[in-house]
Amino acid sequence: MKAIRVNEWGKPVQLEDIPQPTPAADEVLVCVHAASINPFDIAVVAGYVSFMVSTPLTLGVDFAGEVVEVGKDVSHVKPGDEVYGPVVLHSGTFAEYTTPKANEIALKPKSLDYVQAAAIPLAATAAWQTLFDVAQLQSGERLLIQGVAGSVGTYALQFAKSAGAYVYGTDIPERADLVQKLGLDCYINHKVERVQDVVKDADVVLDLVGGERVAESYSVLRRGGRYVGTLAMQMPQEEPERLGIKSYGFGAQPKTELLNKFAELVDAGKLQVYVNRTFPLEQAQEAMIFRGTTPIPGKVVLVVIP
Repeated sequence: MKAIRVNEWGKPVQLEDIPQPTPAADEVLVCVHAASINPFDIAVVAGYVSFMVSTPLTLGVDFAGEVVEVGKDVSHVKPGDEVYGPVVLHSGTFAEYTTPKANEIALKPKSLDYVQAAAIPLAATAAWQTLFDVAQLQSGERLLIQGVAGSVGTYALQFAKSAGAYVYGTDIPERADLVQKLGLDCYINHKVERVQDVVKDADVVLDLVGGERVAESYSVLRRGGRYVGTLAMQMPQEEPERLGIKSYGFGAQPKTELLNKFAELVDAGKLQVYVNRTFPLEQAQEAMIFRGTTPIPGKVVLVVIP
């Protein structure tokens, strides 16, 4: 099968012919129709997660496609089903076939095509679990999302508004229209506005940017407030403890039940999905470069098998 491979950290990815995988007892063989690009994929290519994986490897996490074969222990999907999900550190999805764990996939939303469905799994899972499992966001609380118009941010915004939160969000001007359309209560143009001048005593900050935004985020939280960012973004715990706030890292743990929930929300018109642009599989390198430079929000998706 054709697959996009990482052979050396920091080097361009390559399209190669490799053996088609065989599903284990708890896995599913999927013919991949579309696969979206995540920041995690960029980090893998750069070698930032080399402590977790080794080369050569097939790139890609998110996918949407059709079940071809199921392992002997799999019962909730069957050949011919249209499914979607993330494959984390297992069998890459930038390929014609992939073998996800059965408990990490679900039937895709009926109202979406493969390209749109591939834009959901990892980002929506990270957004939901971060807000509700980690930060324990409650109705009526004030939430600041740093980088609100990114993939995780747009899902987090929609989930937070549905939960009854008041949401501030920072991003660049080119992305303001989208997040305001999705119900953002207060948009902050970080190029010209100081967050500290707008936000006071926030209950939760979801930081999807990092860098200097960490200290900035800490400064607008009330005592007892919760900051959530990736582990790489966090300051040593002594600083949040000094300020009287709680600081957490986050990731994404894919689950069939959560993917089912997203599909229900999408099909009910309660969760919007945005795709920026598509590229054919063989242009994966160009697609990743485009994703890192475009100011337009929405997922960049590889079309694997049209």
